[in-house]
Amino acid sequence: MAKFVLFLRGVNVGGVKILMKDLAALLSDAGYSQVKTVLASGNAILEAPHDNASVLREHCEALLAQHYSRAIPCLVFTAADVHELAGDFPVQLPDANHEYHRYLSLCSSQEDAHQLHLAAMALDSVQQTALRGRSLCWVSPKGQSLDTPVAKLVAAQSRKYLITTRNLNTLVKLSTIIRAQ
Repeated sequence: MAKFVLFLRGVNVGGVKILMKDLAALLSDAGYSQVKTVLASGNAILEAPHDNASVLREHCEALLAQHYSRAIPCLVFTAADVHELAGDFPVQLPDANHEYHRYLSLCSSQEDAHQLHLAAMALDSVQQTALRGRSLCWVSPKGQSLDTPVAKLVAAQSRKYLITTRNLNTLVKLSTIIRAQ
């Protein structure tokens, strides 16, 4: 059995409503074990009877499409990936006197993350970013998470690439739960 974290893109926003208890039941009924959902943003920890993330992603997307009658894109990361992403954040806070959110824009491939990082570095802004595995790490002042140049870039690029963004606190929480299981 291999442990994975499934990140659904675009759920519980824009009219796409998925209850996490329903997601957990759907995944459990499909044969996955130790299913635990975390927060309402579409995060699920599970054990699969194989260690192939691509197969898991395809199967989960097919399950969701069949159950909800619409495509719901998913990203799959291993437990080791999540532990790495939840580690020391590679972007420093710009100003210790203000409050910030630390984000990771998760991508379906390392190449997609690299392209997103290149696009972020080309922006005419002082907003710092870093590449970590299949994710772009960035910081935003609290209350401006959708308004920064990087946030707008990620939103625009999500039309081209499979990207979903999570707060670092979510990754830390997922990592902690996995370690405790």
